[in-house]
Amino acid sequence: MELEIRNIHKSFGNVHANAGISLTVHSGEILGVLGENGAGKTTLMKILAGLLSYDAGEILINGEKVHFQSADAALALGIGMLSQDPLDFPMLTIFDNLYLGRKKGFFIQKRFFRAEIEKKEELLGIHFKINDPVGTLSIGERQQLEILRLLVYGSELIILDEPTTGISAQQKKQLFDLLKRLAKLGKTILFVTHKLGEVNELCQRTIVLRHGKV
Repeated sequence: MELEIRNIHKSFGNVHANAGISLTVHSGEILGVLGENGAGKTTLMKILAGLLSYDAGEILINGEKVHFQSADAALALGIGMLSQDPLDFPMLTIFDNLYLGRKKGFFIQKRFFRAEIEKKEELLGIHFKINDPVGTLSIGERQQLEILRLLVYGSELIILDEPTTGISAQQKKQLFDLLKRLAKLGKTILFVTHKLGEVNELCQRTIVLRHGKV
């Protein structure tokens, strides 16, 4: 997916969180988004994920202007966001957590949906015991599950906002290996962090936000 944003503005009262941000990210690219707390990173990512509306500007996907007002609408266009806190139900099984995301055809035969999960697992090089409760997974594994969910529901661009907070060095390595694999598959990655070492390790290109501007 080719994503371009042009002159995006977003204010909260007197705070101009995004003050005319423009950027382009290409298919198969891992783009680092750096900046201190309050630089406007999370606001911009929530706009791209459909969680916030913007005051002015344009968003283009593959050269076409798009408009969306919700996370569901963004996901329908191929944009998904990995939240800092996993959006799952720990008491339910892995399969049920994935299946509950269906917006259409909820009563489709489950074996077909299971086959789709297995196909995406093979692409990612991961495997879950599909009937285990999500609560038995580590934070790193729950991140992998969320990425799997986004792929199952059609994400071509995945946003990660400070995903290494609270995970171990080994889990970070597994996450980075997974993101590199996604990029090789042609997926587009926006990787938000305030850690310079992480973008040096993972990203092909980096932009820096400060006071809501690039």
